[in-house]
Amino acid sequence: MITRTTTSLLEGLVDPANAEVWSAFDERFRPILFGFGRRLGLADEDAADAAQEALMRFVRSYRDGRYDRERGRLSSWLLGIARNCIADVASRNRARRERRGLSAVDDRVDDTVDRAWDEECEREVLRRALTRLREETRTEPRTIEAFELLALGGRRPAEVASMLDMSANDVYLAKHRCLGPMREFVEEIRAAYELD
Repeated sequence: MITRTTTSLLEGLVDPANAEVWSAFDERFRPILFGFGRRLGLADEDAADAAQEALMRFVRSYRDGRYDRERGRLSSWLLGIARNCIADVASRNRARRERRGLSAVDDRVDDTVDRAWDEECEREVLRRALTRLREETRTEPRTIEAFELLALGGRRPAEVASMLDMSANDVYLAKHRCLGPMREFVEEIRAAYELD
């Protein structure tokens, strides 16, 4: 339950010995932070480093009582920390390139950063919802695959039908069968990410 209860999760982060809460927080946000770093131009290793640093800075600051609800949402605060960590990694990389005599890449951060963050969050929510659809429902794998190709992959019904050796009607039925549970899962998961 702790992975779905944001308040319990945040209260648990104050206790340095609460490994279960740290693990749940890490599992929830590391993929988003990693993807966010990749979208902003970091290599895999650098994005992983930035994600780790962002999580550590967040937890230290949160435990020190630096978060103030009056100043905004906790997820916005995490975004700010992540931006700083990514900028730090990019700056270190730029300094290394300059020491080697290479030109420094202009690492600009603008309003596309917020869009990249939102898209990474949404991608992680959909990934988790699909996992739950596979694990918590009795939906046939081929039905889920048809739904994924049609609804999430942007494929045309005829193309999906041909790929999976199904009728177009079966593809539409697959979408219909998966849409309801997916909406419920997405709503629950999004609520878990709301850190107010």
